[in-house]
Amino acid sequence: MTYKFIEGDSLTVLKSMDSESIDCCVTSPPYWGLRDYGIKEQIGLEKTPEEYVEKLTEIFNEVKRVLKKEGTFWLNLGDSYFGSNC
Repeated sequence: MTYKFIEGDSLTVLKSMDSESIDCCVTSPPYWGLRDYGIKEQIGLEKTPEEYVEKLTEIFNEVKRVLKKEGTFWLNLGDSYFGSNC
């Protein structure tokens, strides 16, 4: 079995992949409005929560396209941790 980690802009990378070509996707996207990583057009700095959800939906639709029918998708999503002062 071969494992491959891919790094890059998620939407760009996903659009370059063949449909039904991956077994698993694991992601923890930046939470909305909490951090600025200094990357142009980064996820999490949209003006509204609705724009944030629209961006994630666009990405996750591509994840669905590239996942094999028996593939799995793991998503960790929240807004902050208790006691993190965020």
